[in-house]
Amino acid sequence: MPRTRSRANTEEKFLNAVLELVAHDGCCALGVNAVAHKAGADKVLIYRYFGNLQGLLLRVAESRQWLPSLDELLNSLKLEADLPASEVIHPLARLLTHHIRADRATHQILRWRKAEANPLTEHFSTQWKEIWQQLSEHLSTGLDYDARENWKRLTELTALIIEAELCDERVNTGCIDHIANGIVTGRVSQAATTTEYLIEDQLPTNLL
Repeated sequence: MPRTRSRANTEEKFLNAVLELVAHDGCCALGVNAVAHKAGADKVLIYRYFGNLQGLLLRVAESRQWLPSLDELLNSLKLEADLPASEVIHPLARLLTHHIRADRATHQILRWRKAEANPLTEHFSTQWKEIWQQLSEHLSTGLDYDARENWKRLTELTALIIEAELCDERVNTGCIDHIANGIVTGRVSQAATTTEYLIEDQLPTNLL
């Protein structure tokens, strides 16, 4: 009896092949021929199942959560109101740095996004920006406008510094403490919901 091909299994092989190539050989190793060879499948199936390599990268991007969720990060921290920002931002930076370094594919994609825009790097960039925005909003809950803006600047700077360090660039982390000086946490909790952010975002700016 002839063997029947399972499309789902073959697609999974292609997805895993992309992740393995990215993790072990770097993003520059990606190509239709390389992915097909790694997956042990005909490259024609990449075009049939995904349209092209870009379509495959989009499927890979959507196949997993590349970064911890807000709740996962908050549950790793001991948060309370009026906590100095420096006591929060440094543990957060260590958590995210460790998470990215622990997954070679994620680490490579973060580095790759500075050199090329494609569905995989763009999807990661969206998650990267979202987690820092959520952190800023949560940590500054209940504070006045200036304090919320300070938290926004602090989280944006921390994100840039983490990215630079993960790209092996020399950075001065002292500026984090300089901006964090005088900033405290707002009405924080160990769990957060998207609904809270949507309610705040819908308020007219003149009421903030």
